[in-house]
Amino acid sequence: MLCLWQRAAMATLMTTAIPAADASAHAVCGNRVFPATLVMDDPGVGDELSLPTIQFAPIPAGGGNPSGQTVDYGYEWDKTITKDLGFAVNGDYLTQRGAGQNLNGWDDVTVTLKDELPCSEANEFMVSIGVIREFAGTGSARLASAGAIDTIGNTAPTIYAGKGFGDLPIGYLRPFAVTAELGYQISDAPRSSPGQWAYAASLQYSLPYLQQHVKALGAPAFFGRLIPLVEFAFATPRSGPTTGTISPGVLYEADTWQVGAEAMIPANVATRQSQGMVFIVQFHLFLDDLLPNSLGKPLFDKDLWQ
Repeated sequence: MLCLWQRAAMATLMTTAIPAADASAHAVCGNRVFPATLVMDDPGVGDELSLPTIQFAPIPAGGGNPSGQTVDYGYEWDKTITKDLGFAVNGDYLTQRGAGQNLNGWDDVTVTLKDELPCSEANEFMVSIGVIREFAGTGSARLASAGAIDTIGNTAPTIYAGKGFGDLPIGYLRPFAVTAELGYQISDAPRSSPGQWAYAASLQYSLPYLQQHVKALGAPAFFGRLIPLVEFAFATPRSGPTTGTISPGVLYEADTWQVGAEAMIPANVATRQSQGMVFIVQFHLFLDDLLPNSLGKPLFDKDLWQ
C-alpha cells in the first residue's frame, strides 16, 4: 500500500491552486510486539482492519481565499493467505472545504502483497518483503481532474524491518524499538511521472514491554498500555527535491484493538512549501485476536518458510 504519510501529503496538497499527486499490521517476534504505526507500515503480516484513519489539515487563508480544511477518511483491510503471506487493500475518501475550492471523492485503490520472513526471536529482529501497487483510474474522476490524486499508477517493491532492543544490558533501554521501510516506486509513465525512493523509520518506546519484561512500575493500567513514538518519512524523486515529515505521537494498545494519534510536521523547506501540519487519528482492530476462528485466521494453515 501507499504509506499513509504520502496520502496525507497528497490530501494537504489539495490546498494549493494546482494540487500535486499505512497500518498496517502488528507483528510479534519473541517478546517484542511491533504495533501498527500510522504513517508507515510495520514488518508484520496479520488479519487486521484500520477503520477509520482520519487525517485533518487546516488551510490558512491566503491568496485572496478564505481559510478551509481538508479531511481524509481512510480504511485498510489486511488479510493473511498463509501464516507468513498476506495482502492488504486500502483507500480513502478525500474532502476539502473552503480555500477557494470544494472537492470530495474517492482516492485510487492500493493493494499490497507482503511476505514475512522467519524472525530472530532472541534478537527481536524481523524482515518482510512486499510489493505495493497503486491502480490509477480507480478513484474519483473529479479529483483526478483537479490534480488531487494520482492519474498515473505505480508499483513499489518494498522491504520492511523491525528491531527491538530487548537484548540490551540496560533495563530501561530494552523497551526501545525501531522499524523501517524502504521502497522504490516504479511509475507506469516515467516520462510524465518519474519514479521515486520512499523511505521511513520509527522510534518507539513500549511501556507494555517495560511493564512485562523489565520492571512493573505500579502505574495506572492505562499508562502501561501506551507506546510513545516518532515516525520519519521521506520521498526522493528522480527529479525534484526531497520532501518528508516528522510525526510524534502515541499509541494505546488494548488486547484486540489499538488507537493512535500523531501530528505530521513538515521536515524541510521543500515540504513546507506544499503542505502544513497534518493531524492523524486511527482506530485499528486486530482481527486475528478478535476473531481467531473466522475472519482472523489464514486462508491456508501453513507457513511457506517451513
